[in-house]
Formats: sequence, structure tokens, C-alpha cells
Amino acid sequence: MDTPTIRHLRSEWLAIGIAPPSSSACHRLAQCEPVVADLEVDNLAELVTALSLSSGQLSRNESAEVITAMLRSADVDALVPRAIMEALIPGVLALPRRFDLAEGPWCDRDAFHADAISALWKLTTRWSGTHRPYAAGDLSSGVRTRLRTLQSSERRHRSRQSGSLGELDALPASIGRTGEELLAAALAEATGHGLMVTDAAVLYATRVLGMALTEVAQLAGLPAGHLCRRRRIAIDRLVA
Repeated sequence: MDTPTIRHLRSEWLAIGIAPPSSSACHRLAQCEPVVADLEVDNLAELVTALSLSSGQLSRNESAEVITAMLRSADVDALVPRAIMEALIPGVLALPRRFDLAEGPWCDRDAFHADAISALWKLTTRWSGTHRPYAAGDLSSGVRTRLRTLQSSERRHRSRQSGSLGELDALPASIGRTGEELLAAALAEATGHGLMVTDAAVLYATRVLGMALTEVAQLAGLPAGHLCRRRRIAIDRLVA
């Protein structure tokens, strides 16, 4: 279901997606990425349409391959990250089904969408120009992790307000930062020194947010065994 935030983005895209700068950006992207050139599209709006599963032009895996290529060469033009975000909006619209909005800091669905879009944009621009084989999945997973973090923070805030403190919050203040906070800080530092964001996200989700590995696997659309290995890599990196 569309909200004001989503409607604004789509209205904006109708204007910029077919404008001359969009055509120029698409051609520059096609020069760098054969999978984009093969689609023979004239502008970014046509490219985004081709990525939609409803168009029937590409399979899910083929669309994911194009997103990977777009992110890898996103620095050829400022409009490419915007096109990536537009292509992933359908996934943003499906996110509320995975969250209890009442347990988060969101007054309504539009506020939820605004936070999701903000997280998606920050990740897309941060990773522009990098090669991520599972770019679409990584971006979606990163957005979910950010929203889970906001939801978890809101729960702790409400718990403190109501006086029903969890075990960590009930520890004496003199011990300093909680284990959750220390782990989160260590992960943030490690991602700047070689730890993959996706590996950190698995460890953060299971050890800080308290999510079950099977739940994380379901959200990420990846086998639990694969995520277990990625979590072990993240742990080994932290203690190395």
C-alpha cells in the first residue's frame, strides 16, 4: 500500500526517470556493464521497468545480477543510485508485513516507509562503486537490520519508561556500557577495518537484537547454515 513518502518518490521518478539526464546516465552505465547494455533500454526508467518481475523480461536472478552491476558502476552518474532505490521500492513496500509497527518508533506506515527509504538510500550511496555479488539481498538485509535496530531501541526505551527493565538494563550503572552496546560498537569499528557488513549484520541481529538465526535466514532469504558460517567469520574477525 502506497503512503505519501512512496507516492512522492514515484511522482519524482516519473519526472526524472525519462528526462535527458536519465538517458545519458543509462548510456554511461551500459558502456560499463554488459548486462545493462544487453537490455537495450534508452533511460533509467526503462531499466527499472525491466528489473520488475511483473514485466516478465528478467528472472529474479537476472534482475539481481543487474542490480549488482548497477551498484558496481553507480559512480558513473548520480542518478544510478536513485534508480537502484527505485528498483528496490517493491521490497520496501513488503517490509511492514515483517514488523509489528506498534512496537517501533513509527506513528504510522508512512513513518516506517520514511525510515526504510532513508536506510536504503544511505546504504546505496555508501556502497556505490563497490562489487557486492548479492547487492540486492545485501541492501534489503541492511535495511531490515536498521529497522530492527530502531524497533529494539524503542522497546528498550519503553521498558525503561514502564519500569519493567530487562536483565541487562537491571545491572548496576557502575559497570558502564552493556554487553549489547559493546558488541554493537565493536562491530561498527570492525566494519571499517575489513569485516563485511553482511557478516556483521548476522552477528548483530542474533547477538544484539536477539533474533533467532532461523528468523534472520528467513528475512534474508538465505540458508541458515550459510548465515551460521558468516556469523562465525564475523566472530573470528572480532577476536583476531
